[in-house]
Amino acid sequence: MTVPFRRTGRCLWPPSTARLGRPGAPSNRAYLRDRLIALPLLCVLAFASLSWAYGQVRGDAERVRGELAPALVDLADARASVRIAQQEAQSSLRGGAAAELAGLGEVYRKRISRATLALGRVARGGALDVGQQQELQVVSALLDDYGTWVEQAEGHAADPVLRDAELMYAWTMLCSAPPPDPARPTPAGTFPRCSVAGRAPAGADASTIVDRITGLEGELGARLAARAGWGTPVVGAAAVAAVAFVLLALGLWRTLRFLRLRFRVSVCLPLALMGVVLLLVPLPVADAVLVRRALHQVAGSASALAERTSPAVEAAEARDPFGTPPRDSVRGRSTAIGHQLSAGQLPPLDDARHLILPAGLLCATAAALTLYAFRREYVLVSRPGAGS
Repeated sequence: MTVPFRRTGRCLWPPSTARLGRPGAPSNRAYLRDRLIALPLLCVLAFASLSWAYGQVRGDAERVRGELAPALVDLADARASVRIAQQEAQSSLRGGAAAELAGLGEVYRKRISRATLALGRVARGGALDVGQQQELQVVSALLDDYGTWVEQAEGHAADPVLRDAELMYAWTMLCSAPPPDPARPTPAGTFPRCSVAGRAPAGADASTIVDRITGLEGELGARLAARAGWGTPVVGAAAVAAVAFVLLALGLWRTLRFLRLRFRVSVCLPLALMGVVLLLVPLPVADAVLVRRALHQVAGSASALAERTSPAVEAAEARDPFGTPPRDSVRGRSTAIGHQLSAGQLPPLDDARHLILPAGLLCATAAALTLYAFRREYVLVSRPGAGS
């Protein structure tokens, strides 16, 4: 039973060339056979593990950049827009006779259209699962009904009782907090609380438009935070790759030394090129670390996007759309997320994850063919009568 374990140990941890020729050390033929088995297998294991782990990291970054981050930005924009629209509707329609002429105003219509477009982009973006898609459809339907009640209030602008009742019902569709007192107008630039105790109900308790949007933001934010972590499978694959690369580098160096001492081969070009490929391995590793750090920063920005953006900031930002956006505005947080994702990668390695496994297979093939040629030549030369 000790022979297979000893042979496996020689494959994984080759003896030093200084021990070759000593009692108990493997022969040249056995050493070449062990290297012929070990080097290709270690190449495949190391590069396959690295390719999978690096592909997972890059895939998470693409998922965040292409789906999760845009969806969170659009949801925050829709949440703020509907609240600004509600405030504009209340301010416009309580002007008495003047409201019949002015109507709801341009700001209301722009904000409702903006919220509708943002929710449509979220639905088409691919970030939502089936249950979340159904929840978003409910939000869109509620938003249509909300607009219908506000338009009815516009038609009854001259009747304070009917107008306020319709605006109040529209408010209950939008927010879970009690509606503001119609007799006490909200000061300009401020927005009444929309959720009970300042926190949106979650899950089945979420029934209003803003609460449902906030719930979707929380679910997508949690998914983004999960993708920002390393994860047990990725860490396990990275550990396997690290051990395999250490053994591969050690075995390659000792094999080259063996060929130089025993076969007088100064440079074995295929194996030397394998060493050059191994020197490039730290590049995707460094890129993976940068990507994970960027995703961690994006998770923090996404949390701030859901918690700190407010209709008051958005209304102030809309008055100067060409200036520098405030840090806590939707546009400001979206810009920060874009910068974080762009800075957290090495652009030359965008397609490297598709080349890692082919490079490993090529190295394994080169090692196998090279060592097979050396072993075949050694066996032929060492046979009795080969020189005759």
